[in-house]
Amino acid sequence: MSDPEELIATWRQRLAAITANANELSDAESTKRIRIRAREGHYSGVTRQRAEQAIAQLSTLTDDYLLLARVVDSAMQEQQGSMFASRESKTEKVLELLEGPSIVRPAGRVPLKNRSLLGSALEKNEMTPSQLLTCMQLEFGQARDTFEQIDRAEQLGQSELAELRNDYAQMEQRALRLGAAADRPSFIELQNQQSDPLSASAGLESLKRSLSAWAATLDSLEQARTQSESALARAKEVLEELRRLAQACESQLAQVGALLGPEAAAAVKPASLSQIGMLQSWWETLESSLAAGQWSAVNVGASRINAALDETVAGLRGGIAQARGRCVEFDELEGRFSALKAKERALRERGDSALDCRALREQIEAALRARPVALTDARELLRRYQDLLAQGH
Repeated sequence: MSDPEELIATWRQRLAAITANANELSDAESTKRIRIRAREGHYSGVTRQRAEQAIAQLSTLTDDYLLLARVVDSAMQEQQGSMFASRESKTEKVLELLEGPSIVRPAGRVPLKNRSLLGSALEKNEMTPSQLLTCMQLEFGQARDTFEQIDRAEQLGQSELAELRNDYAQMEQRALRLGAAADRPSFIELQNQQSDPLSASAGLESLKRSLSAWAATLDSLEQARTQSESALARAKEVLEELRRLAQACESQLAQVGALLGPEAAAAVKPASLSQIGMLQSWWETLESSLAAGQWSAVNVGASRINAALDETVAGLRGGIAQARGRCVEFDELEGRFSALKAKERALRERGDSALDCRALREQIEAALRARPVALTDARELLRRYQDLLAQGH
């Protein structure tokens, strides 16, 4: 069984906390301002409904406080009751008041159709102090939150609307630069900002969501534009490199043709040389699409042209390397011939007068001077020259 003195002390502490918090909420500047505006008919719509509801909840909270305080006072009186009453009797009465359904609380009017002639027009609920306290906590929380929401909507609504209008103007300019102004959302002016700030607050949130979605769309467009510009710039650089490589390749092929003949040059000529004009035309088409703001299409095309350009660059570099290899092959034959002639001189200086390589040497010289050079024939002559010098050892 609960100790009556501790129970009374607990409820007195609760009453003190309720008094402090309820008075602070009632005396707050925002609460006073909202009450005055509601009384003067300043509000309309949702704000009027919510403000009147919060004011009624605050009034009900006061009424419930008086009901609760009356029961606690009665419990204190019972605890301090007649000196002739037993301790058990006092405890029982205190517990009946503080833990039993000792509070009769109005619950609204009884509909006329449900009343009897002698019936009450008011419906009442019996509840314990704890049950009433639960109702009071709900009333306090709802009233507090409503006053805070209305106050915030009134204080921040105008500034937020001004910021949104400024954001909209900036995004409109950004959309114009991106060529996407036709897709901009409309900016809805909030006519009831003063009289119904809660509805206006909902409108502001809707505007924020709309502008956020628009900003995301513009971000995506801007990213697509940046990517397409970068991809085409890269393609332009590769095209310029291709032209340089094409000139180098043509020059190298000319050397091969002059040295080894047109057939040898044709054998190493890369097919990618014929693609440069097509790639240039493709790039110009993509550049026109970029100027028209078709960035998604440009990005798709740019990825393909860059892959084709890389393949063409690789083909040209391979052709240049192959052409250089044919020229190097001739250089290697000349180097071998010089080395073999040096060996022949050394053998003669050593006194090997029987060695006669003049005719073969002159054949090799003629073969290497001939244009085009027959590499196979020159290689065979060099082999014979080398074998003949080997006999001089």
